[in-house]
Amino acid sequence: MAHYAKINEENEVIEVHCVANSELLDHEDNEVEALGVKYLNDLRGKANWIQTSYNTRGGEHELGGTPLRANYCGKGWKYSPEHDIFHPPQPYPSWTLDTVKGGWNPPVPYPEVEVIEGEKPPRFSWNEDELKWDEVEMPSE
Repeated sequence: MAHYAKINEENEVIEVHCVANSELLDHEDNEVEALGVKYLNDLRGKANWIQTSYNTRGGEHELGGTPLRANYCGKGWKYSPEHDIFHPPQPYPSWTLDTVKGGWNPPVPYPEVEVIEGEKPPRFSWNEDELKWDEVEMPSE
C-alpha cells in the first residue's frame, strides 16, 4: 500500500490516503509516484499530493529500504519543499530542523543522566524563556 499526503498552500498535511500499489505501476511494472498522484486527482479532485512512506521514521527505513522524505507524516505535519521532507510542527521557536531526520533539535542537548538500578531517572522539560532544560519533580509512589 502506498500513502500520499494532501498538502495545503501552507505546506501543512491535511489528509493522508492509501493507494493500492497496483495503481502506481507503469507499463514496465515500475512504481511511479506520479501515477499515484494522477489516481488521487482523478478520484478526489486536483490537489497537491506527495507520497510518504509508512516505513520511514527519523530519516531511516524501518525495513532496511530507502527512506522517503524523512518521516511518515500525519495530519498537522509539515512538508518542507526546500528539503523534500515531512516533519512535525516546530515545538519551540528556538529549536532547529534536522533536514535529514526530519525532527527538531533544541539549542541545548537533553541532559545526560546516570541510570541507577532501582531508581527512576530524572526527567526534564524544555524552558523556552531561559533556553534550558529544567528537571521535573516526579510524584512519589
